[in-house]
Amino acid sequence: MTITRPLTCLAAATLCAGLAACASTGHDMKPQELSQKTVHYECGTHGQQALDVQYTFQGTDPVTAKLIYNNQAIDLTRDTGSKTDMVGDTFTGNGYTWATEKFTRDDTSHANGSMLTQDTQQPGASGQAAIAHNILAKDCKVTG
Repeated sequence: MTITRPLTCLAAATLCAGLAACASTGHDMKPQELSQKTVHYECGTHGQQALDVQYTFQGTDPVTAKLIYNNQAIDLTRDTGSKTDMVGDTFTGNGYTWATEKFTRDDTSHANGSMLTQDTQQPGASGQAAIAHNILAKDCKVTG
């Protein structure tokens, strides 16, 4: 018991020193503020399908997307996996995937959406369920 107390104190002192070093060297660093922006899309070959997306940004980077599709709100989080954002941005959650061209807060009006898919289970060949990606909307162009 006498050994753990000095180790705990040493760990706390090290943590405080590290935090103090970060605070003193980063006087010009500000926490990235959250902001939101809503984008209206028309999807399909003739723009017959409306899709509204409210993006939440941390600084200029998109972090979440709330889609309004067929009078249903779908909450998604940006997928930051190893290769997901090489071509565009991908948002996933609740069995849905929303893919767009790469964008930041400043150029959302120029980034079209590729497609919205929903994962559904289909019977597989070996009796196990397989995941199918049903396309709900594609070729989404920014409007307004």
